[in-house]
Amino acid sequence: MVTPKVFLGLFLAGALAACSTSAPKQPAGRSESTPAHLECVPYARSISGLSIRGDAWTWWQTAAGRYRRDREPHTGAVMVLKRTERLPYGHVAVVSRVLNDREILVDHANWLNQGRVRKGLLVRDVSTGNDWSLVRVWYSPGNTLGKRSYPTYGFIHPHGDRALRLMHPPMRGPDVRTLQEALGEAGFAVSVDGVFGRETRDALLAYQTKAGLATDGIAGSRTRSRLGL
Repeated sequence: MVTPKVFLGLFLAGALAACSTSAPKQPAGRSESTPAHLECVPYARSISGLSIRGDAWTWWQTAAGRYRRDREPHTGAVMVLKRTERLPYGHVAVVSRVLNDREILVDHANWLNQGRVRKGLLVRDVSTGNDWSLVRVWYSPGNTLGKRSYPTYGFIHPHGDRALRLMHPPMRGPDVRTLQEALGEAGFAVSVDGVFGRETRDALLAYQTKAGLATDGIAGSRTRSRLGL
């Protein structure tokens, strides 16, 4: 039986929760040290596999006819920010995870941090049409979502889904990190660093064995599908 005292306590707790104005904590991302100042373009090129050069804002036009371009974020795609007074060269960032239809996480370099790499930074679509034409980016120094809104061209997508496997040099990128996260969620211990090394291969083999898949250590379409990727 719920006594009047208990009922009052539950009512007040619900009322306080409903009236709360505190925003949910957002992912602040991870910082990665680099041996020297690193620009966004070479970093995005190295982890996305896109064979594009030139200033960041020129990537959109350069990709025409070579890569699929649209306004739909997918893991591994490169988001291209337009050239503005504050971003005279534009900016590119690689999508590491899609959270929902308005929020993604990105990996990028030299975003207001003197050439450092930041991973898992929140980007929010603030366009009126939910078409990713205008975004706000997480501001790490302030540990909050930035107040400025930046216009974008959209997303450039690499060619298809590559089969991930152990190679030398090792495969790396957001798709590897997504695989590692999925393996971890499935109960297989693996470091989430975006690099397909022996540890990732062993965790993948263990998963394939348990799932009754071909144990080849390759994350192809069937293995990805079973992992929900």
